[in-house]
Amino acid sequence: MATPLRACTTAVITGKATADGRPLLWKSRDTKGLPRNEVIVYDGAKHRVLAVVNAGHRDEVWMGVNSAGFCIENSLSKDLLVEGETTGPGNGGIMKLALETCASVADFRALLERTNDTGRKTDGNFGVIDAAGGAALFEAGPRTFRMFDANDPEVAPHGYIVRSNFSTTAQQIPAAPDPDSLSVAYSGERYARACRLIERRRENGVTVEYVLQHLCRDMADGRGQPFAGTVNGPAGELPDEVNTSATISRTTTVSAAVFHGVKPGEDPRLTTMWVQLGDPKFSIAVPCWVACESLTDAVSGKHGGAICSIATTLREWNLTEDRDGVETDQLRQVWDDVWPVERRLVKVVADMRRRWENAPGSPAEFTELHRHLATQALDAMREELVDMKESALRLPGPPPPVFAPSDPAPTLIP
Repeated sequence: MATPLRACTTAVITGKATADGRPLLWKSRDTKGLPRNEVIVYDGAKHRVLAVVNAGHRDEVWMGVNSAGFCIENSLSKDLLVEGETTGPGNGGIMKLALETCASVADFRALLERTNDTGRKTDGNFGVIDAAGGAALFEAGPRTFRMFDANDPEVAPHGYIVRSNFSTTAQQIPAAPDPDSLSVAYSGERYARACRLIERRRENGVTVEYVLQHLCRDMADGRGQPFAGTVNGPAGELPDEVNTSATISRTTTVSAAVFHGVKPGEDPRLTTMWVQLGDPKFSIAVPCWVACESLTDAVSGKHGGAICSIATTLREWNLTEDRDGVETDQLRQVWDDVWPVERRLVKVVADMRRRWENAPGSPAEFTELHRHLATQALDAMREELVDMKESALRLPGPPPPVFAPSDPAPTLIP
């Protein structure tokens, strides 16, 4: 049976559940067609916008942050679809409009209220955070929506809300369904897996690094058991192949982002978008800020950022024949080389953010730091590409072809 392709997994995590008291917003993006992604920055109607888009197509946004510190992402939820409703913006269009015009969770709610009347082509779960401590999830169909306040203990008793590709509104189930008893057929296993991973870390506080490493790159089977040798799995050798049909990190994952917000009163420009372009299993996270004057080619370009291009190539080289899984021969090499670089970037940004809390950086400083760290990330990816090429060249060549014996030459009659 074909695997559904639009399979994003997301979470809204309030400061109640994080290590530093600042909210986090996460999305692993899966989509059909496997488009290359890029990051763009531009001046919108009211706010400057930093966003992830399909490379070369800037009329829709799939996750982003603006200069007010408002962040948004979504996951597709087909159970919210209403046949015949074809008016207004779709999921990507409403997020682009929200980033250009909204400064808060309340503003986004007002936008949905207005477009209830005019109509939308939305069928998704929208996670949002803002610079004033707001954090919520909205399940929005074409003319109705329902808001879930992540700061409300009745809605999110542990300070976070997870969604995959179902809505609790359409399924008529609680706002935070029990992962152990969820009966949703499609995407329920990813919802349950993400909940358990966040819960495992919640008491000590969820961090940016934890989400980048343990959620974006999780590979577990349909029972929620991580494969040996993977980031969350038991020690041991990786299996020769990993089927990703039930995993968070899939062969259809085209990007992932973690938004590290601010506390009320802090400069909203400090909100950091960590973006992994391409399949996170084969990619590296790069920090981006809406205050950047421009972005490096490592993450931006009409054919996809350079990091996305390399990650896509690495994934293609390691796909199983049915494209539903990955061969693991090269995975350990990628992880051993790339992840230490990513951890170093996270530490550099944490140190700089603490400094900027007391002396806010200029656009030039944000730009310089972004470019400096993106260059280190791209260098690591380029080295990985070379290493994988060299590994391929060392593989034994195929045996020479064997031809069937030819028929005897015909007798010529004079």
